[in-house]
Amino acid sequence: PQLRRLTKSRTMTTSIRIASLLLLCVSAIEAKKITFFGSQGGSNACQMKAGSKDACIVRLNGNPTTGYTWVATMESEGVVTVGEPEYQRNKDKLVGSGGIFEFRVAPKGTGGSTTVKFNYVRAWEAKNAEQIGQPDYQLFCQLE
Repeated sequence: PQLRRLTKSRTMTTSIRIASLLLLCVSAIEAKKITFFGSQGGSNACQMKAGSKDACIVRLNGNPTTGYTWVATMESEGVVTVGEPEYQRNKDKLVGSGGIFEFRVAPKGTGGSTTVKFNYVRAWEAKNAEQIGQPDYQLFCQLE
């Protein structure tokens, strides 16, 4: 009797683990990730599903040793979130060489659209969005 309970318990635990893995796989398949390689004066459009784990990845060239960095601002708050940029140095690893700033833009709201504006600025020259001026790169985001 105790062996049967133990076997049933292990079978149930294994079944739960398998179901959890299947759920993770299905949610990973459904999530859409699009990468854009932005350029000065460029723009792109990204369509995401509201409430999903979709993401638009924006990769922009830059060189923080010059004092410049990429700053993101949005026209409408509450539609998407823009993560802090992750910086990846070029593979040549030369001192003073540039790299890539990578931003993750993900759905936040239940629908709508906004434009995320990216500016390449020196932090001490632009303290707020009004001082920044025209964007260097734009990403139009639409939530379905």
